[in-house]
Amino acid sequence: MRVIDIEDITEAMEDQTAFVLRCEEEYRDKISSAAAKILREREQKPVVCLTGPSGSGKTTTAMRLKVYLENLGVHVSLVSMDNFFLPLHKRPPEASDWESPLCVDRERLADCILRLAGGEDVEAPWYDFVKGDIGGFRELQGDKDGIVIAEGIHMLNPLILDLLHGAYTGVYVAPRTRIITKEDKIVDPEKLRVARRMLRDLIGRGHSLRRTIELSQSVDAGELHYIQPNKGNAEIHINTFHDYEPCILSKYLRDLPEFHEQLDDTFVEEHGLTDLMRVVNSVPPLTTPYVPKNSLVREFVGGSIFEY
Repeated sequence: MRVIDIEDITEAMEDQTAFVLRCEEEYRDKISSAAAKILREREQKPVVCLTGPSGSGKTTTAMRLKVYLENLGVHVSLVSMDNFFLPLHKRPPEASDWESPLCVDRERLADCILRLAGGEDVEAPWYDFVKGDIGGFRELQGDKDGIVIAEGIHMLNPLILDLLHGAYTGVYVAPRTRIITKEDKIVDPEKLRVARRMLRDLIGRGHSLRRTIELSQSVDAGELHYIQPNKGNAEIHINTFHDYEPCILSKYLRDLPEFHEQLDDTFVEEHGLTDLMRVVNSVPPLTTPYVPKNSLVREFVGGSIFEY
């Protein structure tokens, strides 16, 4: 796993524009490399199964891949697994939590993907999370010479992959960089994803910062049980960490009254986030005017050209 020293981040922040541009170019190169492999194999593997844990940036990565391929003249259908959750009243008893793949209508999802890859147009559902039921349908256009990108936390699970008959390329995305603090402590990527989710869930879901942290234990357990065991099914791995990212997360978190009111030292220590908060409180802040509108980082801080 890659490692970066917080002092290197601080030094790079002396020229914020160059720092951001360098990081964004590195991420764009990862998208380009992934797209090249997908295109080489699309005749036998027209489906891209893209996954990653919560807060990994998988949705933006899927959208950036879509845009990149479309700019090359390839038709791309984008399918979100989240729209194929079973209605609450139809879930089997063993689907005990939202992290379980048994919550997904796997047959319907696979049928939709394969029909799109075969060139058919499909009426795909969209899921109403407030009602816990299908909210309606929207038309997706297929193309037998195109690519179908299907993203979601279970897209590399054999319960889904086995229904696709080998016609897929697996992609796993997650931040895969450790941060070394001034005290020589290690902040693992899992902690960075907590910071990402704190901002995302406050903006998009109305969760308090404390609530997001409290839910992390359940999220992490679901990741270990359902997602990590299937990483080996990916042919492409994308590190979504941006070196300037701690600086913009720091800026947004420190500007929130809730950050100072809710996250006292005792609460932070109880949840194993002391070293993360040291990073947040010590790096120079970066403001969004430096960050492109299509940046993966904007999935968490807002202002993206993409709809989530």
